[in-house]
Amino acid sequence: MCLLEFKHDDEFSLTNDLIDNIPPYAILSHTWGADIDEFSFRDLMNGIGKSKASYDKIRFCGEQARCDRIQYFWVDTYCIDKSNNTELSEAINSMFRWYCNAAKCYVYLSDVSTNNHD
Repeated sequence: MCLLEFKHDDEFSLTNDLIDNIPPYAILSHTWGADIDEFSFRDLMNGIGKSKASYDKIRFCGEQARCDRIQYFWVDTYCIDKSNNTELSEAINSMFRWYCNAAKCYVYLSDVSTNNHD
């Protein structure tokens, strides 16, 4: 399991693959956009994609985790290398456990709006 860490300069970094001693982490449940719009593991590795619409939900998760005093967070589209079939299969089989073990679970539903009724 790789986690994201929100750095002091408002940037993210990916941890090494953690097997033991996994620190407390937050996890993001979200709706997926079109592949072209989703910020991905490859975007992170290549240092691109911050202009994609989905980057906002990654930032939301990191900022919310920081507010909750959680240093690490996990987002499927960002933490899983979908080009690696072994990693993808392991992630799919482990995802339920990862959600259960998260210190916090945040939800980002881009297709739901809120109305403030005063």
